[in-house]
Amino acid sequence: MSDEALSPHELLTTTRSVRRGLDLSRSIDPALLLQCLEIALQAPNGADEQAWRWIVVTDSSQRERIGDVYHRANAGFATAVRERAAAGDEAAARKLASSETFWDHLGDVPALIVAAFAAQPWFDGTSPYALASAYGSIFPAVWNLQLALRLEGLGSCLVTSHLRFHEEVATILGLPPEFHQAGILAVGHLWRHRFSAAPRGPIADVVRLNYWRSEPDDPRTR
Repeated sequence: MSDEALSPHELLTTTRSVRRGLDLSRSIDPALLLQCLEIALQAPNGADEQAWRWIVVTDSSQRERIGDVYHRANAGFATAVRERAAAGDEAAARKLASSETFWDHLGDVPALIVAAFAAQPWFDGTSPYALASAYGSIFPAVWNLQLALRLEGLGSCLVTSHLRFHEEVATILGLPPEFHQAGILAVGHLWRHRFSAAPRGPIADVVRLNYWRSEPDDPRTR
């Protein structure tokens, strides 16, 4: 457990996707990762099927191979962002400062945790029902895992770009075809433990009461 206790409110409002803040030189005790995964498995999931599977990748050669796929998967996007940043686009420059860490160094992150799930008979991979049910049954566990990691002084970031080449990653992992990848959590010790709440727009801009309205509708004013 981290030396600095976090209140529930601080934990929930300041757990960030961390890229530059990860210590790439410090290894992680696999037992600590398993401890955090045990907490992740308490997450709600559809029909309590517990169809999730997790591959904890700490081997350097495996991480390097996955990092190479991730680098290639982001090549076009990375080029576009770098061009916009060079042209003075401040938003692109901020995105570049954060994202290029993983574009070039995902394989250097001490631990990669692959979240996968067993396809159920109803999963067709295309319908809104199937997609919402499948991913809605694993992403709560992913978030549980990120919170548990934070409490142990570890940072994480969920990445999905490698799924452009999901079959290649499945081969690297030896993942059977009946399992589908949902993403990878890049995990490392944090350089600093405290974070601020992220800037967010007014809640009235994103909430509608009872039915859709073109204008913002803050339920607190009704």
